[in-house]
Amino acid sequence: MTGERILVIDDKPESVELLAEYILRPSGYVPLVATDSEEGLRLALEEQPDLVIVDQKMPKLSGLDILRALREHQSDIPAILITAYGSEAVIVEALRLGARDYITKPFDVDELLNAVDKTLREYRQEQARARAIEELEERVRDLSTLYGVSQEKVLNLVVETAVHITRAEEGYLLLVDEQSNELHLRAAQNMGDRYARDFKLQVDDTIAGRVVRTGEPVMFNWLEAEQRFKVKTGYLVKSLLNVPLKVRDRVIGVLGVDNQVAERTFTRNDLLLLTTLAKHAAIAIENARLFAMTNEALSRRMRELSAMQTVARDLNATLDADRIASLVLLQALQMTEAQTGMIGVLSEGFLTWTSRGYLTEALNDEELAPQWDKGIVGRVTRTGLPALITDVRSDPEVQWSPQPTRSQLTVPIRREDKVIGVIDLESTEIGAFGEDDLRFMMGLADHAAVALENARLFGAVVEEQWKTKLILRSIADGVYTVDRDLRILTLNPSAEQITGWREAEVVGRHCSEVFKEQAEDGTPLCGEKCQLFQAMETGKPITSPSPQRVLIGKDGRRIPIASSAAPLLGRDNRVIGAVAVFRDVSAERELDRMKSEFISMVSHQLRSPLASISASAELMLSSEVEPALQREMLELIRTQCISLGKFIEDILNVSRLEAGWVQVCKEPVTLMPLIKRTINLLKMKTDKHHFKVVTSGNVPFVIGDGSKIEVILSNLLENAVKYSPAGGTIMVEVHEDGDQVITRVIDEGIGIPEDQLDKIFERFHRVDSGDGQAIYGYGLGLYTSKKLTELQGGKLWVQSKLGEGSCFSFSLPRWSGEDPGEAMS
Repeated sequence: MTGERILVIDDKPESVELLAEYILRPSGYVPLVATDSEEGLRLALEEQPDLVIVDQKMPKLSGLDILRALREHQSDIPAILITAYGSEAVIVEALRLGARDYITKPFDVDELLNAVDKTLREYRQEQARARAIEELEERVRDLSTLYGVSQEKVLNLVVETAVHITRAEEGYLLLVDEQSNELHLRAAQNMGDRYARDFKLQVDDTIAGRVVRTGEPVMFNWLEAEQRFKVKTGYLVKSLLNVPLKVRDRVIGVLGVDNQVAERTFTRNDLLLLTTLAKHAAIAIENARLFAMTNEALSRRMRELSAMQTVARDLNATLDADRIASLVLLQALQMTEAQTGMIGVLSEGFLTWTSRGYLTEALNDEELAPQWDKGIVGRVTRTGLPALITDVRSDPEVQWSPQPTRSQLTVPIRREDKVIGVIDLESTEIGAFGEDDLRFMMGLADHAAVALENARLFGAVVEEQWKTKLILRSIADGVYTVDRDLRILTLNPSAEQITGWREAEVVGRHCSEVFKEQAEDGTPLCGEKCQLFQAMETGKPITSPSPQRVLIGKDGRRIPIASSAAPLLGRDNRVIGAVAVFRDVSAERELDRMKSEFISMVSHQLRSPLASISASAELMLSSEVEPALQREMLELIRTQCISLGKFIEDILNVSRLEAGWVQVCKEPVTLMPLIKRTINLLKMKTDKHHFKVVTSGNVPFVIGDGSKIEVILSNLLENAVKYSPAGGTIMVEVHEDGDQVITRVIDEGIGIPEDQLDKIFERFHRVDSGDGQAIYGYGLGLYTSKKLTELQGGKLWVQSKLGEGSCFSFSLPRWSGEDPGEAMS
């Protein structure tokens, strides 16, 4: 290269002229001259020549002084010192101060020109190297900004920089796969798709592998055709440079460049630049890897937190154990990417499994289904510790299974140091699960444990509430509960039936407002006299004997009750309310009334006949009685005895009916003879009533017991006579109604009040005459008739209007065969 400016500093003008005009300019250089040392230093600093040639021995400033001044001004201008022979100490000091070379006087022209050329060439190389390093540093700075974005971008930029700074034809970067002991191509430039896709090298027997094994660079140049070697199969190069990528003395890969066509060689400067780049690149690659790992870990952690939030929200929204198991298993499979999984829950000695994936088929096979106390599941349930199995075939406790499982992750679901379930995840890949999966699953199992325990407790509470509700619904007594302010909380069905109120109508209302409880004399029993208030105040049960209290029903009825109250206690045994139990004693009072009436009736029924018998007997014993009178007295005694016998028989019949001892003989029976005979018997007892029989054509036969039918007719007709006014007409109607024959007894009597229609078929119940006169009877006829009708497969019912009369009807099955008389003939 010519045209470089060279400054010559010497105090001897002839020496300056010789160097400048006769040596340097003819050689193509541009000389600058200074015969004063201070002037020469000024020119050097201002003009910045490409080279300074300075003589050592000068006034004012010596050559060493000028070199020292240039160094102090941090000038990197190369310099050659001219000195006398034997000045070794000066030469050493000059080289220390930065002189590139020295010439001793007298000097040879060729020697001088060689020194000048050598110094300028080295300086140009240093400048080029400095520019390359500066450019490399700029690209390294790019690497430091890219590692947080993408590892692939980092790798591509490293290769691009390597090719650029070495001016190579191709570049590539390989990273070590420690599991397979192979080098995988991760980035390349100018190599084409043929070698860039899925390319890998063995570490053991390749040049790049040697770099990995030794940790030292490899450089080859000037390879002739017979010397060229294969970097990879089918690929020959002329020159090659490979340097290791090291992170803390560990080789993670190889950075390489090569020339396949060009004859260019790689220099030590290329080696230095590529090694420097490799150092920075290794750091950037490792940072990118760590960033990717950190970013992946952070991303996974965010996904885990999101999954946990979803699980917590969904689990809080349900108390169904099956739903909980399904939700937990779904999140486990999604987060760990397991191919199959199952969750087992142990409750009250029963084990239930929920599964997804190919394990579902195994659960349906008794031989393949997992067992609570065996295998890996058994180990987890016994120890309460999780199991992370990289390869199940190497685990001695794995039960044999035809399923293709290779890795397994099983965690316990624990509640209060007790295993209540297990989550099992499986995959067909070896090592499919890691520590992150284990940590997530343990957290998920904790959520599942809380949710399952809540579901269990809720189920227990619901079951207890249901039992209590069933008891309250089935109990015959009315029950209601109140809070501390005596506001109604619950009302059972029996209480609804007794009072007429519905639970929805009274909840939240004050009990005194609803029931208006009072004493039999009408005195209100609220406030301090209220049983509920007393029970809460004393903390003890309160009972009132019947019948001292009355409730007012929704319809205003006064309902006599027997009741008791007890306090309701909370968890801390504090009184939080009270419960009242009551029963309607109206029926008991009615029974007492009926019992009194029955006793009165029995006394009357027995007293009158016995009085007649006694009087007749005494009359016949006390004096001579004419035969006609005696016969009359005996006839009276016989009649009264028959009446007493019938009365006793009626009472016995009631007992037999209630005990189920009465049997009926079902056979074809014609009704008309029975009706006529019964009416004729009644006509003998009374002549104050008229009887009328109405039929619709021929009366068909019925299926029944003739004697029992006659009892029914007799009871109904006697009842009509008893309640009908003198001169009234009693009508008997008979007609068919499908497969039934209906018989109706219609009177013109006083009628029956509507509120007694459902009671007249009860034992001992009698209807008042309405005119203030007693109608004697013992209230068994209608009861007996209803029972006998039902025994024969029929029904007995009544229709009545007060003041206009009553109609009693009974049905019996119609005989569907031929006429029994014709059949017998």
